[in-house]
Amino acid sequence: MNKNIDSIALWKLVAHEVYFFSKFELPEELISKGNKLLASLKRRIMHIASEHVDIRISEKSALRAVFEYNQSVKKMTSVQLESIDTMVGRITTFMRTKGYSRKTIVAYSYWIRKYYSFYGKHPSGLDSSHITGFINHLVNQEQVSISTQRVAFNGIMFLYNKFLNIELDKMENLKLSSKPVKLPTVLNKMELKNLFAQLSGTHLLITKLLYGTGMRLMECMTLRIRDLDFERNEIHIHSGKGAKDRVVMLPANIASELKDQVAAVALLHLKDTKIEVSVQIPFLKGSKLVSKQKELGYRYLWPASRPFVDKQTGGCYRHHLHETVVQRALHSAGIKAGIRKSVYPHCLRHTFATSLLEHGYDIRSLQELMGHTDLKTTSVYLHIVNKGANGCLSPLDF
Repeated sequence: MNKNIDSIALWKLVAHEVYFFSKFELPEELISKGNKLLASLKRRIMHIASEHVDIRISEKSALRAVFEYNQSVKKMTSVQLESIDTMVGRITTFMRTKGYSRKTIVAYSYWIRKYYSFYGKHPSGLDSSHITGFINHLVNQEQVSISTQRVAFNGIMFLYNKFLNIELDKMENLKLSSKPVKLPTVLNKMELKNLFAQLSGTHLLITKLLYGTGMRLMECMTLRIRDLDFERNEIHIHSGKGAKDRVVMLPANIASELKDQVAAVALLHLKDTKIEVSVQIPFLKGSKLVSKQKELGYRYLWPASRPFVDKQTGGCYRHHLHETVVQRALHSAGIKAGIRKSVYPHCLRHTFATSLLEHGYDIRSLQELMGHTDLKTTSVYLHIVNKGANGCLSPLDF
């Protein structure tokens, strides 16, 4: 007895040719009609699957049904297939309303645009096999780094899971490159001293703050005046990695310098107010935003030297100091100081964690200060706190 073809398998064969509604900007009154058309197409494909035993004949009949369905959809609207620019524009707006960071929006938009261009088709007509093919192309042909692979993959997964709301099949043939396990770069006391000696002014103060608190670079750059509590010797970090808030210590050693920095920002705030230069506050909207923009507390602790004009709103704003300024300053200072290790902002965070463990602080307290979700992430510093490998002496030193 001949066995009928699986209707789900047949649907997967032709789904990439179907004009889904996400490709169009249908008015509300046509949505129900569109849903009925799609449901009718699926019933027809189920009927075709039950009629035939030859997959080639079934696929040909199903494609004919899809073609007729697509023609009906086209008649419903004069709007053409959504262009890549229109789709990316809608994704950008969607991500902004959901509170995604500027860097994430730029990165995801870039890879979604590249994914669209790679196949030349709207993503709603593609499936998990196309994602696998695209990622494998990045790995094998373009030979992108491991971190780039993951950003591209996460961006495409966001497109399907969050934006298009399309459920994908398992991607069994997709294997992202695994990241090699490396111990963090840690500076010793003499290297820190030499590094500080090669810096001055704002660059030195930021470097000391990074080392003294264990903050990530962008957490430091986006600090606002209101985040510093000199009475309690605390710094409040808002929306850190993973959109989590936490509190770290305010180093007493640089408290007076930080107060001077606050005073300098207060003077700049007065000047900016007179010439209508404001500050952007992404997490506030409406009337509350307008009132808070006038307050000193919402000004960045490390303001940029020049204001800019936002192309979308036309408003004039002063952003925070760009992170690359600190990165370049640290790299240059490390070379001048004769440090043979790679000197970058995050190594100061590693040095902070190692220093606390060496001075007897427990791993749980360190986990909270670092803002790690998993204790395993913090535990990596246990491998480098003792002298030698695992605290053992070499037989040459017995």
